Amino acid sequence: MKYGYCLDFTNYIVFDAVAEAGFDYVELPLSALSALSEEKIAQLKEALKKIPCKACNLFFPPSLTLVGQNMDMPGIAAYLERMLPFAAELGVETLVFGNGGARKIPDGVSCQSVWANLRTIVETMDIYAAKAGITIAVEPLNTTETNIINSYGEAVELTRGLKNVSAMVDSYHVAMEKQSYDDVIQNPSGLKHLHTAYPLGRMVPSPADDTALYDEFKKAIKATGYDGKISIEGALRGKNADEIRREVKDALAVVKGL
Repeated sequence: MKYGYCLDFTNYIVFDAVAEAGFDYVELPLSALSALSEEKIAQLKEALKKIPCKACNLFFPPSLTLVGQNMDMPGIAAYLERMLPFAAELGVETLVFGNGGARKIPDGVSCQSVWANLRTIVETMDIYAAKAGITIAVEPLNTTETNIINSYGEAVELTRGLKNVSAMVDSYHVAMEKQSYDDVIQNPSGLKHLHTAYPLGRMVPSPADDTALYDEFKKAIKATGYDGKISIEGALRGKNADEIRREVKDALAVVKGL
């Protein structure tokens, strides 16, 4: 397994703590990277000498309309054409497509039409991902964040037949929806990325956690034989640099221990 941490690279205290703790990579927000100036891009590349960026989340910027009557397909394609080569240049291997609010079924719009919109998007993603040598993982989100693609099985179905776009699992969202991992175990080939956090409050894992809350996740991932990347995506309790360094280091040890 490769162990990563989701963060905004401008938070240098956390960035440095993650690099020092021994994580394999950081997972950064692609949409935020898309807005960087040349000066900031240079700063980013310098920071990534400490620890590589192997994954990105927050795929699309909020300025792009993904579904509904005003779906901006030309804008989506232009964004993919610009950002996937840029991500590949940074060394990114996996991009996470969450964007719960942007993909939400609007009032008065049918589920079928939004599904068709999302299928068009992932088919287009597949073309650009192949050119960039990147895998894109559709993230199932809990129903407080979006009303479509709320399970791993739905993400697998949406991406069926595509070579470079697949599905992922976030243990927090599974816990929020009180779902089983049966569909993950039954479709292991679709699993291309993982997120995890302590489900109570979506916190960074700590030695004080009730480890029983990780049991089903742990069993399912072992059953699939998955051996790829797993990123911690949770809130920190620490307030100062020393506390954050200890917490980040402990989080890595907890997840490795699973």
